[in-house]
Amino acid sequence: MPDANHTDPAPEEMNFPETLRITIASAEDAFDDAVTAAGAAEDGEQTDAVVSFENVEGIRKMLTDRRFELLRSLMGAPAESISALATRLDRSYSVVHDDVEVLAEYGIIQFRQKGASKQPFVPYETIEFDVTVRAPIGGGDAEAPA
Repeated sequence: MPDANHTDPAPEEMNFPETLRITIASAEDAFDDAVTAAGAAEDGEQTDAVVSFENVEGIRKMLTDRRFELLRSLMGAPAESISALATRLDRSYSVVHDDVEVLAEYGIIQFRQKGASKQPFVPYETIEFDVTVRAPIGGGDAEAPA
């Protein structure tokens, strides 16, 4: 919580990595990766930003086709406001506002404040999906029973 002696830097003043990776990882693995990334940052190394989900359903809920379209639009050019973005996408303000807020919760979208307007933008040049599919543990036949 900011106080009179502390203010967070504006998003455009922050040094975002070029790439955001969206992954599937257990909570434990995601925590371990975050600790490793924090250590690297302390050493002056920049690593990719990472947003992790425990399963593919989490990614599906977060990144609908419409939100993907919104992200691509913002990566092409930031918007002057959420209203301007809604107009660009030919969608209602309320739906675009909700989608922007969901993506902002995950840190995928950031905002610049300009007067009363929140200007949404994506601070990454690339968003990569890192999804690994592994065979079940224990070996055995991968064929489904007849």
